[in-house]
Order: sequence, then C-alpha cells, then structure tokens
Amino acid sequence: MTDLLSCPAPAELDERQVAKAALEAAEEQLRSLCATHAGTFVAVERRGVALSAALADLQERISEVEPNVANVQQVLEDGNTLAELSEKHRVRRRTLLQHSSLLELLELPSLMDACVRSNLYEEALSIASFANTLKRRHTEKNVVVMRVIKQIRSRQSDLRRHLLFRLKQNVTMPQCLEVVTALRRLNSIDVEGCQNIDKMHDGMDLKLQVDFLEARDAWLESSPRTTTTLAPSEQLLDTIERYRTRVFEIGTQFNAIFRASTVKTGSSSSISLLSMWLTRRVQSFLTMLSSSVNQMDDSASLRDALEACVFFSTSMGRLGCDFTSMLLQIFEPKMVSLVVNQWKESVSSLEETLKVCRDAGVAGPLTSSSVVSKTPPASLEQPPRHLLSYPPLARLINAYLSGFNELRRCLLPGIFFTLRNELKRSLKTAKTSLETNQRAVNAPGLRGEATQLREVAETMITTFDTVVEPYLAGAFEVALGNYAAGKELLNKLVQKAEEVEDEDEDGIQNGDDDAGENGDKQQNDEEGTEDTPGIEADIPEQHDIVE
Repeated sequence: MTDLLSCPAPAELDERQVAKAALEAAEEQLRSLCATHAGTFVAVERRGVALSAALADLQERISEVEPNVANVQQVLEDGNTLAELSEKHRVRRRTLLQHSSLLELLELPSLMDACVRSNLYEEALSIASFANTLKRRHTEKNVVVMRVIKQIRSRQSDLRRHLLFRLKQNVTMPQCLEVVTALRRLNSIDVEGCQNIDKMHDGMDLKLQVDFLEARDAWLESSPRTTTTLAPSEQLLDTIERYRTRVFEIGTQFNAIFRASTVKTGSSSSISLLSMWLTRRVQSFLTMLSSSVNQMDDSASLRDALEACVFFSTSMGRLGCDFTSMLLQIFEPKMVSLVVNQWKESVSSLEETLKVCRDAGVAGPLTSSSVVSKTPPASLEQPPRHLLSYPPLARLINAYLSGFNELRRCLLPGIFFTLRNELKRSLKTAKTSLETNQRAVNAPGLRGEATQLREVAETMITTFDTVVEPYLAGAFEVALGNYAAGKELLNKLVQKAEEVEDEDEDGIQNGDDDAGENGDKQQNDEEGTEDTPGIEADIPEQHDIVE
C-alpha cells in the first residue's frame, strides 16, 4: 500500500518543475519584450498625460461657454423658428451661387473710375444709367447695392468735373459737341425718377449753359506760352487777334449747340445768356484795350490796333454785339494826346530857348546868317523857306508838322473840333511866349546883345503873325483833308508876304535917304560942336549892330 502511494511521486514532481521552468521562460520573454518596446511604453504614457491635460482644458472651456449656450438657446426659442433658419440658409446658398455676379457688381465703381480717366464717356454713362436700374430693382434694405450706387454717384461727380475741365482746353467743335452731349446725358441720369422732370430738366440745361460759358471763359483768359519777346504794339495786336478768334469761336459753338434746343422749346434764356456773356467779355476787352492804348506813343501802331479792333467788332456784329462806336472813346483821346503833346513840347522848347538866350544876352541862336528867299511856298506841302533865318520858329513849325503827319497816319473825324481848339490854344501860348520874351528884352538893364535881342524879338512876333500862324492853320486844314480852306489860307499868306516885302523895300529906300541926311548932319555936328553924352551912348549900340 505504501509502495502504491509512493509510486507516482516522481512524475508529479516533474510537472511542477516543468511548469516552473515554463513560467521562468515566460517571464524572461516578457522582460525581453519590455526592454525591446520600452520607447513605445514611454510614448504611450506621455500621450496619455497630454490627453488628460487636453480633456481637462476642454472641460474648463465647456464650463465657460455653458452660460452663453443657454442665452443662445433662449434667443432661438423666442425669435427664430426652424423654418426661418431654413429660409436664411437657403438665401445664403443662393447668394453663394451668385458670387461671380456680386463681384462684378462690386467692381462697378472702379470700372467707372477707369472709364473716366480713359475718356470713355459712353461706357461711364452706361454704368451710371445701370445704377438707376439697380436702384429701381432693389429696395433700400439692400445695404450692399445701396453702397455701390452711392459710390457710382460719387464717380458721376468726378465725370462731370472731368468733362467741364475738357471745356477749359482748346477743343474743336466736334469735341465740344461730344462733351456737351455727355453732360446732357449725365443730367438726364440725375433727374431720372424725380417728380416734375420737365422743370428740373430746363433748370439743369440752363445751368449747363452757364457752366459751358464759365469753362470757355477759363480757356479764353489763358495766355499762350511764347518764347519770343515782342514789342508792346505787336503784343497788343496778337492779344486782339487771339481774343477775336476765341470769343467768336465760343459764341459760334454756343449758338450751334444750344440755339437749336432753344428754338424747339421757344425759350429765350440762352439768347439772353449769350448776350450778357458777350457784353461782359466786350467790356473786359475794352478795359484791357484802354490800358494798352495809353502806353502807345506811335500813331502808326495806334492805327494798326484800331483796324484790328474794328475787324473784331465787325466779327462780333454777326453775333449781335457790334461795339465799333465804343472804340472811339478810347482811340480819339489818345490820338489827340499824341498830336497835342508834340505841340506842347515844341512850345516849351521855344520858351526855353528864348529864356536861355535872354539870360545869356546872346542873339546868335535866334537868327541864322543863311540867305533865303522870303517868297512863301507855292503849296502847303512845303514850309516857308525864309523861316530858316529864325531857327526857333523853324523848329516850332517842324514839331507842328510832325503832329500833322501823325494825323495823316490815323485820322479820326471825331477829333477835328478838339484839335482845332487845341491848335488855337497852342498857337496862342506860343505867341504869348514871344510877347513875354519881347517885354523881357525891352526891359532896362538887359546885358549883352540887347539891341539885337530886341530886334529879333520884334521880328519873330511879326513873322509869327504873318507867316507861322497862317501857314500852320492852312497846313492843319490840309492834314484834315480840307484842301479848299488850306488853299484859301495859302493865298492869304502869299498876299501878306508880298505886302510885307513891298513895305520892306520901301523902308530900305527910305532908310537909305535918311542915312544920307543923317550922315551930312553928323558931319556938320562934328565940325561945329562937341560930342554930347547922348551921342556917346549911341555909338556903342551901332557897333553892336555891326558886330
């Protein structure tokens, strides 16, 4: 029995050992695997830690958002239903489908700006007209469309300023018509959809006419750039010609563009507006002309300016603004001053010459030793030659004749009466100067060649009365074209000269007889009597005359 119980003991012992060995082998294999995959275990651990931190953060954020979610839920429950949310979603989807069209709509203001800068007026006006279409189709609740329309309206203002700036430049008739047509279309776009369109259209058309004239005014007043320096008279002629061409061009353009619409509507506003503008421009031109003419000192330049102004006035007559009658009040006083100033200068020179000779006591500059004929000229074209014996009177006549020659270059009938009065006044002043000189030399105490100065003073007055004054009166009538009166004065001058010549010959013969008698008497006085103080005083004067 004991043997039977003890028999299986070795086999059981072997199983325990085998299991123990297998366990040890498994543990060894586990340790080998753990050593092999140690990095993986570390990474998993780290990820677990990070995930735990992220979950904690998410839980904290959810805790913060929970009050807002409650509020949103309350709002959704109060105002919006599921149907409304569905409708909004549908609208957004449709909007997304129209994405390209919306981009084109938002680019309209930039496109219109590019058209304005490129002078593409038709395209810019088409965009402006499309803005009115958008305004009719969409209500004011569409903020995007209203904002686009507002930007297009601001580009319309830029287009208007650009068109008006084009009118301030040198534009031809077709270009001007194109610009005005674009402005009219722009006005139509502005008044589209307004009440009482006809009345507003008439007002905007009148404003367009005013803007047109103001813009063309700026071009009219702009001066061209010139590199050459011209004389004042040539500059004035260029100014008149430029003013004439530009004013006539502006008036013609205005009539061609606005007169047709005026005839259709039966309104006279454009006609009166053009008349007011022409009146203002003519007045401005006359002001400028008056200041320029006052600086002239030559009648030939004055005549050229007058001819240019008359041609300008004739051109304006075709526009109903002939201002020829207003030119006389500018040119006549200037022509009178040109002539009269030469006369005044000659009289002043005569007075100065007489004063200098009187103060110096010399008579040489007042007379000439050249022998000339005293016969007056056969015509008024030649001055009397015997006036060369008196240089001051000869210079006086030359100055007056220079004034008459100025009249020949620019003769204005309206100044005849004024010049006649000025000539009489000037000759009277010259004669007064001669008479003053005679009184001064006849005064006692004159030194130098007193006797000769007295004789010359008396002779000059006689010559002035008998020769100078009649000759200048006749020459003046000839300068005015009155040849009959001039010839009559010449005949009187010839008759006076012949009478004076006969009196001089009689005086010379009587003087010779008196000289013989005085010589005999003087010889008897020298033989029978002694010299008296009076005779001694006359002897030096006779020597002075000889000298």
